[in-house]
Amino acid sequence: MQELADRYAEVMEKMAATTEELAKERAAGVTFRRIIAELSLELDQAREQLGQSGNVARLPAPRRQKSRQERGSG
Repeated sequence: MQELADRYAEVMEKMAATTEELAKERAAGVTFRRIIAELSLELDQAREQLGQSGNVARLPAPRRQKSRQERGSG
């Protein structure tokens, strides 16, 4: 019976630690989403400002290399 009580206590400790870790991960996820949203807004604003200035040279987009599957089927 004592062995079962000890196992129960051990499992409860692990569950508490896991719950705490999950809460930290969720908080980090919220923080990352907030940072991404802010950076996205700043990037949009920067693009808008560059577009309005009119004297920015546009560089061509890099060419994509065909994947092996595309090369083999065409």
